[in-house]
Amino acid sequence: MTLSLVVIMAGVEYTFTHYPAEMFIRGEIDSAAHRLARSVQLDAEGRPVSLVVSPEIEKFHSTFAQDTGYQVVDPQGNAVLSMMPMIVSVPHEGDWMHTPRSRFESGGKVFYVETVPVPDARRPYFLQVITSEAFDVALVRIKHGAVPKVVVFTFLLAVLVFGITMRMTLRRLVKPIREVSRAAAGITPQNLTTRLSLQDIPSEMRPLVASFNDALARLEEGYLAQQTFLAAAAHELQTPLTLIRGQIEMQPASPDTHQILHDVDAMSRQVRQLLHLMEASVLQNYEFSQVDPQKVVRDVTSQLARSAAARGVRLETSLRPAASQVRADEGGLFILLKNLLENALAYAPRGSIVTIKVDASSISVSDEGPGIDEVHLPFIFSRFWRAPNNKAEGSGLGLAICKEIALAHGWRLIAARTQPGTLFTIHFSQA
Repeated sequence: MTLSLVVIMAGVEYTFTHYPAEMFIRGEIDSAAHRLARSVQLDAEGRPVSLVVSPEIEKFHSTFAQDTGYQVVDPQGNAVLSMMPMIVSVPHEGDWMHTPRSRFESGGKVFYVETVPVPDARRPYFLQVITSEAFDVALVRIKHGAVPKVVVFTFLLAVLVFGITMRMTLRRLVKPIREVSRAAAGITPQNLTTRLSLQDIPSEMRPLVASFNDALARLEEGYLAQQTFLAAAAHELQTPLTLIRGQIEMQPASPDTHQILHDVDAMSRQVRQLLHLMEASVLQNYEFSQVDPQKVVRDVTSQLARSAAARGVRLETSLRPAASQVRADEGGLFILLKNLLENALAYAPRGSIVTIKVDASSISVSDEGPGIDEVHLPFIFSRFWRAPNNKAEGSGLGLAICKEIALAHGWRLIAARTQPGTLFTIHFSQA
């Protein structure tokens, strides 16, 4: 529509600029000539005797006396009636009686002649209106000079109205699509049960949204099958490992007994972490309520106090009174903090301090260990990822579990290298 308006405006502007006399003045003069021809008064023998001219035409002629004139002529071109002095002598050559509009030059000026027959005359008589080219141009400016400006103004107004209307219309039309886009952006592995609404969706978009919902259903089915297999495998492995440990403890001690028990415990711990990872990945496993993070911190440090003492590491807590309750699953927050503290204790050197701080918007855990290389920070929350040359015990699932729990709560879990050690921070807000 905008392109059409531009083309129309350009066409009108060009027409009025380049073809004023030919397109507009000819019609104006021809109409005036026919009106004057009908006003010719005839005598009883049908000869022209007078010409009734309106006051408006008289005033107009007096204003342009040097550029306009009119007369009644016979078939030989002789003037039989002229109410006002003629500006030039009109040549009558060729088939002038059947030529409505002719052009001639006189005294270095260009003139146009409109010739129309006088109606009801017994003999042929013709009324001729003579105008100069300068008069045509002046008449164009008087009658049509403002037209291009009107066209431009109308175009600008139309574009403005069209732009506002189209913007409002498009916003209203795409509102359901924007809502669907927001809903799709919020779908994560933790809430695969969500489906996009088909309400108010344009019919052209319904097949796409329906296909997306079908894809989500298939994805949810595969994800649940994976989680079910993971849980079943972990449960099935837990019992045999417990029995194996019991059998080893009942056997006479040997030089390899301690190492075998250590390996069985490591496998059992990995199985438990697989179970925790499966549970942390399913949002339905969480029971959210208002939780006091300071209480959870005290419970975690109390449970890990003996392990810290055995490693020669001191646990310090900084619990600010301004800390408020947060909406969380208490068990999930406990596992999250426990894994972070166990990770810090695993790398903290003997005689160092592991600090856990709680304030109104975050919880942080820092150690004084060797720290994590900057190039490895983007990978530490990946499942089963272990840094090169890492000799510490573990399966690479602890931090992955922490990440899953943080995502399920809508928190941000960030790791940063410090001097010395590593700082893990849980931000309760996504901002």
